[in-house]
Amino acid sequence: MKVTSEPLVSIILVNYNGWQDTIECCESLLKLDYTNYNIVVVDNASTDNSVEFITAWAFGNLNYNFNQSDLSQKLAFPPTAKPINFIIQDAGSNTNKLEVLKTRQIALIKSPTNLGFAGGNNLGTKFMRGLSMQPIFYWYLNNDTVVEKSSLSNLVYTFKKHLNSGVQLGLLGSKLMYYHKPNTIQAVGALYNPWLATVKHVGNNEIDRGQFDNKYLDSLGLDYVVGASLFVSDVFLEKVGLMSEDYFLYYEEIDWIIRGKQKGFQFASCTKSTVYHKEGASTGANDNENIKSFLSDYYNVRNRLLITRKYYFWYLPIIYGSMFLVIINRIKRRQFSRIPFILRLLVCKDTIVHSKIS
Repeated sequence: MKVTSEPLVSIILVNYNGWQDTIECCESLLKLDYTNYNIVVVDNASTDNSVEFITAWAFGNLNYNFNQSDLSQKLAFPPTAKPINFIIQDAGSNTNKLEVLKTRQIALIKSPTNLGFAGGNNLGTKFMRGLSMQPIFYWYLNNDTVVEKSSLSNLVYTFKKHLNSGVQLGLLGSKLMYYHKPNTIQAVGALYNPWLATVKHVGNNEIDRGQFDNKYLDSLGLDYVVGASLFVSDVFLEKVGLMSEDYFLYYEEIDWIIRGKQKGFQFASCTKSTVYHKEGASTGANDNENIKSFLSDYYNVRNRLLITRKYYFWYLPIIYGSMFLVIINRIKRRQFSRIPFILRLLVCKDTIVHSKIS
């Protein structure tokens, strides 16, 4: 649905060794039917020359054949004419080139270190909130996604509709679909079980027949919305604050929503905003527990304990007991190298420096 009065939206992507995904995502974003937005890509100290590749793409100097799937052909092709409006900014620079960031322009911010998911998003947010022309909304989008052209306009329309009805809405999610199975739902929201610190995606692996499209999915029926697509108001940021950087990877959105609820904010899922997600592309994780990456496994275990210590302390004995089942599962899968870090996490807050594991 076309929005007649378009508030400024900043779309923030975090890139870590995933320039191909980031470029494909940007190509789909440049085809949005919403017009008043800009894109901020934060590169988290990639080691695969991502900055050089993204820059070459923006100026039309990269001849790269992207995934020729039907979905890519529909949402990312044909490529936008180059060069495009593009700015490069060093995170430590005293000169803020983003001050002149224009509509439909892309800014690339280079972080000197890997700040993690929350840290990368926060870096982009801080730059945008420091500008004289500040966004009204922020759309935090995983870089391994492509979007339907109406995805942003539907987010803005839905958010404004809820605000006009008197709902203190702070955050909206999207309907996430699997990129490689585009008719199959990844999640329209999620449930959180504090007894075991586990999550369940609502709608996961269901064929999309529109079964969720006419339902109002909000904090009464969901515990949180999945962080691959988070649409947030500047008012929410002002009162609740930025994402917590305690987690580095995973569980940030649950933490954010808990803090938002404490400030009186509600959240919802906009099922008319469709986002296709290559789940786990940046971490080596996927739906198969047997081949989940060490990085993904570590932060899943670590952050289950962390969020319980922060918000559900009385469940800790149960969580500790469940960790021994986790250890048994790793033994069955012959993932013996992962057992030591689980044992260490049970007795201390953290055991591995982020920069080393990532």
